[in-house]
Amino acid sequence: MRRFAARWLHAWAPALAVVLLLGGQATPATALVPGDPTATGYTRESVRAATWNMCGEAGGGTASDAGYCPWRNGTATGRYDKDGFSIPDGSGPRRKMEGVVRLINERKLNAVLLQEVCVGRTPGDATGTSHLDELRKLLPAGEWSFASAGVTRPDDPHGVEPERRDPELLDSEGSDCRGDHLTGTLSNAIAVKGRITWRSEDDFGTPVGTGLSMNSGTILCAEVEGWESHLCSTHISNFHSDTTKEKKEPHWEVPISSGTAAIYYQKQLDIVERVVKQFPSVVLGGDFNTSNQTTLKPLYDLMAECDQRAYFSGDAVNEHTKLTRDNEVKRADGGYTSYTMTSSKIDYLFSTDGFTGCDSRTEFGDRTDYLVTTQPECHLVKRNCRPDDDAYSDHTPVYGYTEGGPVVSWKLDGSATATSGPTAELNGASSDGTSDWRAAEHGGALYMDGRVDEAVVARAPAIDTTHSFTVSAWAKLDADADTAAVVSQDGTRVSGMILFYNAGDNSWRFGLPRADADGWNIDQAVAPGAVKGRWTRLTGVYDASTGKVSLFVDGTKKAETTHTARWSATGPFVVGRDLVSGVRNAGFKGHLQRAEAFSYALRDDQVASYSGTMTAPTDKSVAMPVAEGMNSQGCHQHGDLYGNAFGTAATRTPTLTATVRHPDPSKDVWAEFSLWDNTTSTQILSLGTPGSKSSTVKGQGTVSLTVPTLTPGHSYGWRVRTADATTNNNPVSANCHFLKPAA
Repeated sequence: MRRFAARWLHAWAPALAVVLLLGGQATPATALVPGDPTATGYTRESVRAATWNMCGEAGGGTASDAGYCPWRNGTATGRYDKDGFSIPDGSGPRRKMEGVVRLINERKLNAVLLQEVCVGRTPGDATGTSHLDELRKLLPAGEWSFASAGVTRPDDPHGVEPERRDPELLDSEGSDCRGDHLTGTLSNAIAVKGRITWRSEDDFGTPVGTGLSMNSGTILCAEVEGWESHLCSTHISNFHSDTTKEKKEPHWEVPISSGTAAIYYQKQLDIVERVVKQFPSVVLGGDFNTSNQTTLKPLYDLMAECDQRAYFSGDAVNEHTKLTRDNEVKRADGGYTSYTMTSSKIDYLFSTDGFTGCDSRTEFGDRTDYLVTTQPECHLVKRNCRPDDDAYSDHTPVYGYTEGGPVVSWKLDGSATATSGPTAELNGASSDGTSDWRAAEHGGALYMDGRVDEAVVARAPAIDTTHSFTVSAWAKLDADADTAAVVSQDGTRVSGMILFYNAGDNSWRFGLPRADADGWNIDQAVAPGAVKGRWTRLTGVYDASTGKVSLFVDGTKKAETTHTARWSATGPFVVGRDLVSGVRNAGFKGHLQRAEAFSYALRDDQVASYSGTMTAPTDKSVAMPVAEGMNSQGCHQHGDLYGNAFGTAATRTPTLTATVRHPDPSKDVWAEFSLWDNTTSTQILSLGTPGSKSSTVKGQGTVSLTVPTLTPGHSYGWRVRTADATTNNNPVSANCHFLKPAA
């Protein structure tokens, strides 16, 4: 037996592949269709984002203060300043950001959209720390990048002790964070696992200090190298005319009418709508300060909102995100003797792409018991209130995953080109002594001879079998093949899912066992009429929200059943065998190719499209030099962060590259490029002309084209489309830009 590492299977490194979606915008009939107009082709990575108002610059230092939020500055130290006020230990900013990192790690996020955080350093403050500085320290160096936008608010005395108020600042506006170990500018922020190459900031320009509005906010957006989805974070202020509140908080300016308040709110919402319409693909998160979803209809019309459906059994929808104390009764020293907790949904996560999962992490909201009977020193005099370990804010984070490409994509064609997914090993060799790889078979395929020790075995699970998922592969059975597993994922005693051929009735099957136990107790969708000796595209889909198990053959649904006894198979993802009663079983005899897994349930039309439609080119780039220690390579839809309108080409004849994919691994596929001079509007290369065609690959791969000599100092735009021997509806990428080719 021969055992070797399959070098063509790369370690876990999901490709940042993207396609362009329209988000409901109309396209002229004569225009090229950008990307996949029906949003059914998926070659891009999922954006796994959360939005969270950290209330990082909330009011006072104890729970009895108005606007209090846990971990603003830290817990009391037992020491007091010259005025007799408790000195906090300064752990608050870091503690809040530890909550963000905990959320990132537990939910495997690649982006967080934050509101009410402090960024940078307040002038003259040599001792404080800001939230974003702490977040930078806590996340792996070099993997994450950050963008922020300050908001304007009155330097009001809200929640600040009368003895500490500065009368010269009561009527002024500013955004400095307010001392006691906390420094910086009150801001919206974006943190992303990738390199931010462009950012925009649009101010709302609403009156500061009017009604109950503390801030005149912004919408902050960023572009990430290699991602087509833009990210936006915002905080919309709500305006009120509640005169009772005005009497309680006399530092606010004159009350406004409800009509004027509605106008101010709508103005902010209009700006948000205008900004997100710029982007073909965008993820928007923020605190919208309204529980009335009808108010947000313009955004619902443009995008999906993640918590509108259940993604697994028992999953609640429209979960509340804001926690508020009402009906407070206090002692003379300010300690609470009673209060009630209320909640509402005012934080939202939108995307032009569909979501595959969403939840509000409600346990991270502050439900600490601050009653003096529980915490005797939690009052305005002692100021020693201790939040619960999971309490980070008076808001709860909302996180969601957008529909993306496969979490595993193994070509299985013998090539050394990059594929994505967990590292795997190929064990054994064909019993007849021939190579495991058959280069002439369907563009290159893996041959397996039916032995259970000859399988492609990942070093980790690929999908969570308790949640929705999709698995797919091309298979061609030998004429004498017995029962054979195409793909599976090991449990302890049985595979958690199995896509396989059953020799007893000559059927393709997709099954999910009811328990990790010995025996054969399985829910399975059965499609009779398997054809040996013919290449077949097989896809199994499990939708955990409905319990439906579906089997597709060549893109068409052939069978369906129900599975509700969910359990987690935590063993490796496997191609070519399964596991039954703790024993390796059902070795595949025949050829296998392009095994993939998605962390969500593809819809019927998505399975059909993915099985039969080319997708838009991805990983677009132009060779560029390294500038200021940063790699500036990539598709620049906007100007970068270094003063350039776009990225800068390294030569006057740069090489353009793109990744293309055909649904049939045996087909030749290439890219056709279009390049134009933004300075003169001259078309240099046209889509479909002989000079625009790249090299050809089989099935999928990276292709390139070196362009003609360009003019120094001019800026250029380019795009690319996937092409094969047909000419039907070839999908086109988004536009990219670069400038200043070297003289």
